[in-house]
Amino acid sequence: YRNIADTLWDTNVPPSRENLFKALSILHKGLDYLNQPYVWDLAQGNVYLKFRRFNILNDVAHVYSLLREKDSTIKTLSTMLDIGGYNFNNIEKDTAFDFIRSEKDFKELFADMHRKKARWTDDFLKTPYRNDLPLNEKIAGLSLLWSQAKYNFVHFDHANIDWNKEYLDYLNLIAQTKSTAEYYKILIKFYASLKDGHTNVYFPKELDDSFYSRPPFRTELIEGRVFVNDIYNDTLKKVGIEKGLEILLINGEPVLEYAKNYIEPFQSSSTPQDMDVRKFTYALLAGSKDEPLIIKFRNKEGKEWTQSVPRKGYSIIKTIPSIEYKEINNIGYLQLNAFDDQIIDKIYDSLFSKISKTKALIIDLRRNGGGSSGIGFHILSTLTDTPYAISLSRVTQYNSSDFGDAQWYSFSPEKEYPSKKMYYAKPVILLISARTFSAAEDFVVAFSYMKRGKLIGETTGGSTGQPLLFDLPGGGTARVCAKDDYFPDGRKFIGFGITPDIFIHKSVKDFYSNYDAALMKALELLR
Repeated sequence: YRNIADTLWDTNVPPSRENLFKALSILHKGLDYLNQPYVWDLAQGNVYLKFRRFNILNDVAHVYSLLREKDSTIKTLSTMLDIGGYNFNNIEKDTAFDFIRSEKDFKELFADMHRKKARWTDDFLKTPYRNDLPLNEKIAGLSLLWSQAKYNFVHFDHANIDWNKEYLDYLNLIAQTKSTAEYYKILIKFYASLKDGHTNVYFPKELDDSFYSRPPFRTELIEGRVFVNDIYNDTLKKVGIEKGLEILLINGEPVLEYAKNYIEPFQSSSTPQDMDVRKFTYALLAGSKDEPLIIKFRNKEGKEWTQSVPRKGYSIIKTIPSIEYKEINNIGYLQLNAFDDQIIDKIYDSLFSKISKTKALIIDLRRNGGGSSGIGFHILSTLTDTPYAISLSRVTQYNSSDFGDAQWYSFSPEKEYPSKKMYYAKPVILLISARTFSAAEDFVVAFSYMKRGKLIGETTGGSTGQPLLFDLPGGGTARVCAKDDYFPDGRKFIGFGITPDIFIHKSVKDFYSNYDAALMKALELLR
């Protein structure tokens, strides 16, 4: 109906009044269709169908504006506003409505729109940073975190807490804080109690150096011991810090106790294996740039020593490429270390001619913490010649007339489609670990469900979904996981992780000898 009506009114030359009335008649037929009870009911649970009504009303309002029908134009715009949930900024600025812009009814209509929008955007709570926020802002920030989770968080079954009681307990804690830094540490612990890797609070940028500074090397927990793994600055080697060193003490405390006491309380995590990654790889060395770490090391030969390690002052920091490729005896080895940049698609496409000539392929997601699921799906589309299923998902919908209960809305099953240009039909094996997280797990779900090849390694992080982002008083930000994902057949993996077909646990012996047991197992099977 819209397409037909467009030819009558949305033209390069001013349309005739006769054509405008014809367009209105056609558009109202579209509205009559949408107003049928069963179509109306469907639209209440489907934002895309709901938006069809919005689109048609938008066209009707424009036609009325061309007819200079003031009352009908405002009435139509008001009906659009009642649908809710859509951005009226473009309509507010649309020159088609200049003829009624000074009208009282028009001004009141958009004033109402701004009030409704303000209830959900929380712009007024986005206050500037100060060393110590006033108590009313601190309470408002905690209350915003509480309410966003109450109405949007999808994993309360994993958290296993009384959220309202938690809120009251934390109200007392924030009242005792003496600085914005202290306040944010409390907020971070508040959201960490939800036990979800996609539900976090982040410090204001003014506090980054006080909490996020760390020396350019990473550590890893292996068989209950912590080792230096990745080195990102060559100057560290000059002061004796290299891959393979074991960390015994940090600031005088045994490293496991240090991680439990000072790191774990501030980590939002969905699973024990993800918590270990956060404690011992991502956050163990983080802190104030002005406070060096006092670390006791031990090398492979048993020599022990203690040295001060600055968190800042390193000029060149190396990074791990998001995508790397090589061949091992005509078996392709593709490392996908992140899905964080669309250029990965282009790099993969440029490599495909080489990959296509191999006799088998190993894809390594063991360092992949996520990014855009679409990047992973682009690669998966070259590994199949038929459509493939991706994760099912659902969100909560709060209905105030239904005794305050939140209801689940499940999205229709979705499929991705094979590439029209590239197809790799040979054997594929996927390497996974606890660091395989978020969008990388979306990849694993689809790969596993299409039965494309074996999974080798360790259980994944167990957290994906669509976070809802929002601002907090004092310049900080937060997110809450608002979408629950699971396998196309209904199996759950959030809060558990995706288990491999063949478990290969990293050992200290293999680490010392630089032996990659998971990769070697994959090569063995493919041979």
